[in-house]
Amino acid sequence: MSDFRSSDPYLRQRYGISDRRIPSWLIYAIFFLLLGGGWLFWSASHYSHPDIRASVISFEAQGETTFQIRYSIAFKDPTKSHWCRLVAHDYQANVVGEITDQIPAGTASGERTTLIPTRLAAVSAAIDICK
Repeated sequence: MSDFRSSDPYLRQRYGISDRRIPSWLIYAIFFLLLGGGWLFWSASHYSHPDIRASVISFEAQGETTFQIRYSIAFKDPTKSHWCRLVAHDYQANVVGEITDQIPAGTASGERTTLIPTRLAAVSAAIDICK
């Protein structure tokens, strides 16, 4: 049995029944899927392989005014020299010590241990930035 709306042109227009086989929303959906999927793939692959990777392994207080930090670092381009700014924090997360650690050219990856001079007793340390 045939639907009565499919034969009457007025009812076909009123209820949005089209002769097209592919709905127009599907074309837009595929376009945005390709555009958004391409952007997600690019951003995932680009930002998952940074030029410099650094992570804190451990830190320890060496006294009232000295804090030791041990961290690992890896570079994509070991031919140039790099630097990392290391900071020490107190109980209230205030920066109480800061030092710039120079890494010579030719170092591709490794672990480094650095002492951070502090003005007050520190309880934690972090890598602020590496370039």
